[in-house]
Amino acid sequence: MSQNSQSAVCQLLETLNPGTPVNEVFVNGESEPAQYFASLDSDSNLAYFVQDDDDLLVADCNRIDMIEIDT
Repeated sequence: MSQNSQSAVCQLLETLNPGTPVNEVFVNGESEPAQYFASLDSDSNLAYFVQDDDDLLVADCNRIDMIEIDT
C-alpha cells in the first residue's frame, strides 16, 4: 500500500518505537486494552500490541480508529 493510501494511524505507527506504552486500541469502534506497541508489518499493514495478560493483539492498521498512548 502506498503511503498516500495508508491511514493516518498506519503512518503514526511507523514512527513509534517497539515498547511504546499504550492504554487502548480502538478497532472498528471496539475498545481493546493494550499494554504496549510491539511492531508494525508494513507489507501486510498488521499492527501488533501486547495486552496486559501478555496476549498479542493483531489488527490491520487501516481498521484502527484510535490509539490511546501513554505520555
